[in-house]
Amino acid sequence: MIKAARYYIGGRGDHIEEQLEDIFTNYQPEGIVIRLVFFGNPLSNDEYAAHLKKIALSIHEISGEKPPVFSYVAQPPLEGDQLVMEVFEKEPGCSEQFHYKQYKEIPYIVIETPAVKELFIGGVLADSIQANIRRQSDEVFAKMEEILSLEGVPISSIIRQWNYIEQISKTVDGHQNYQDFNESRTCFYNKTTWENTYPAATGVGGGCMGVMVDVDVLHPINSDIKIVGLNNRLQVPAYAYSSRVLCGENNENTGQKATPKFERAKLVLNGKNGWIYISGTAAIRGEMSLADVGIEEQTRITIENIEDLISKETLVSEGIDGVPNPELHSLRIYLKDDCFFERAKSIVDEKYVGVPKVYLKADVCRNDLLIEIEGLASINY
Repeated sequence: MIKAARYYIGGRGDHIEEQLEDIFTNYQPEGIVIRLVFFGNPLSNDEYAAHLKKIALSIHEISGEKPPVFSYVAQPPLEGDQLVMEVFEKEPGCSEQFHYKQYKEIPYIVIETPAVKELFIGGVLADSIQANIRRQSDEVFAKMEEILSLEGVPISSIIRQWNYIEQISKTVDGHQNYQDFNESRTCFYNKTTWENTYPAATGVGGGCMGVMVDVDVLHPINSDIKIVGLNNRLQVPAYAYSSRVLCGENNENTGQKATPKFERAKLVLNGKNGWIYISGTAAIRGEMSLADVGIEEQTRITIENIEDLISKETLVSEGIDGVPNPELHSLRIYLKDDCFFERAKSIVDEKYVGVPKVYLKADVCRNDLLIEIEGLASINY
């Protein structure tokens, strides 16, 4: 569960085939490949679907009967590559069993030990990415529920979720796309009891592709694994937002708007090792955006929020004593416009020297937020 690596490989070329060839020529796996996430710039839903098929073919050619989970995100990389691949690999433990499965063309991996069952599910899309966001979201969550039920793990075992929503901040007829997604997510999450708090999560936009979700699932069977939701002292938990910061009309059934159901971070601690899954983080204090302060200040505030979130003080406040300082393992930086790239990059790179990272153009869920950063941190005694 702990010995793993996450990093990025870029590919260049005029066509998706050349970009994939460039990536896989330079890719030398060092462990078992669990998840591959590709970031590119398809110009339409049809082109997205065509690219996705070519990605699937390339993965099949190199992995055969044991394919990693994979997904394709319509977010242009900003450092010169036309396509970037995020790699998540694991170093297998002696007691781990790996099972490669597929459900309705959705690839997923199950890793089992006597103590825990993990699922990695990738690229869950609706059958029609032309449908409205609420309908797509309902269908995506229904597929996820079917897989979890098939594997005998509760919905509350989701520890990390990535939510990609086409034109996330767009509002049509009083319905904001992100709010419609949150209504669907809330209905899905209300089917279970969240004893270990909500998952860590990111919700960001994509140029096309409709709604797509990736999840990591961890279900302790008989172990001392600690799973703790983390919040920082600078922000209101997202699930506690008031209606004044939520867009769109009230739900006609509940008479109110559903809040985004996620923790600021999720800690998974197994003995002396662990991960902190850092949710998408932005320049929000309390529940309000720090608007009109510019990209540099928003970047600094976002970093301050992350640093507080993974600080020893935060861990101690959650009953986690005596751990070393968490070490950032990887970062994704989402920028609303590529004109912000150089200024944000100079600040992030200076702060996090040597940390694998990728810069992407992606809409953020609030119109006044210019940057969002997510990450993965490790704890090792």
